[in-house]
Amino acid sequence: MNDKIIHFSVAEMASRCVDSVPVPAPIATPVSEVRSQSVVVPSSLTTRMGVWECSPGRWRRQVKQAEFSHFLAGDCTFTPDGGDPIVIHAGDVVYFPANSTGIWDIRSASRKIFMVFDESTPT
Repeated sequence: MNDKIIHFSVAEMASRCVDSVPVPAPIATPVSEVRSQSVVVPSSLTTRMGVWECSPGRWRRQVKQAEFSHFLAGDCTFTPDGGDPIVIHAGDVVYFPANSTGIWDIRSASRKIFMVFDESTPT
């Protein structure tokens, strides 16, 4: 078996987050800044998990893969294209199917742990 157990402290992982960068598809000002740090799951080139932080702002979601997220801090809304807004608070868990597009509205600084899944992983 080539897989290994991956364990990390959220605080330690957050302390290693790269410098803030503007979101790639901002819609309004202020432009959200994101920081993240992730590790790649050894058996896959694209499945990764880590910590993500974002400042307030509105922007289009860019992740094409399925994603599981547990929000640790903040308040935000995700409005899927053609769907109703989903209000997200600290403590909430969200699963985004592959190709979930829409608008993020980050109202207060948010932090989540996430896992983005390899598209070729069987379900």
